[in-house]
Amino acid sequence: MKTFENQNYYEILKLPFDADAVAVQRAYREALEIYGENSLVTYELFSDEQRGDLLQAIDEAYHTLMDEDKRATYNQMLIHSGLADPSLFARKTEKPAAAPARPAPVKHRDLQAWVKQKSKEEPIKQLISETMGKDLVAGDDLKRLREALGIEISEIYEVTRISASTLRNIEANQVNNLPAEVFLKSFLKSLAQILQVDPQRTVDGYLKYIALARRPPRK
Repeated sequence: MKTFENQNYYEILKLPFDADAVAVQRAYREALEIYGENSLVTYELFSDEQRGDLLQAIDEAYHTLMDEDKRATYNQMLIHSGLADPSLFARKTEKPAAAPARPAPVKHRDLQAWVKQKSKEEPIKQLISETMGKDLVAGDDLKRLREALGIEISEIYEVTRISASTLRNIEANQVNNLPAEVFLKSFLKSLAQILQVDPQRTVDGYLKYIALARRPPRK
């Protein structure tokens, strides 16, 4: 995974090259929620100076991709630099389906108490043991555990402010759409704390899994 400094504007906002203005605006709002000054999930990751640089990069990415002329110039730079294929910028003609800017609010409940109680059930105890006992922890494992505990993605968003799309990408093992590793580690730790499983074991197992998934197939 690239560091934040080495990502292009599309990667910073986790967007495909053909993303429309609605998608850019939605991605910008999600990025501000995750990396903004009031974000609990990334609060301890940066100094004030580092966070300022990061937010500036997000802001530059947003304003460049929202301006047609600036975006066209930037796209040409990526193409001429060999960082993107021209075909990737072809816009889809169909109108994209409308999507909410954020998950719908959910009724508040004490997730910590809920998970603590549910974790006493034998099937869930067994599932946690199996998941944490493996060398590799896939997104599918985390999704299975979340669903067994009866927790919605929207509830995790309300507590952590990790965007729903990021949580879904983690659960779906979407290696090309995951955030930079420093952020991914923080998100995984927060998710593990919600699920009340070993955070470090979760991070190590997931990183091993996606590292293996990124390997090219043997000939």
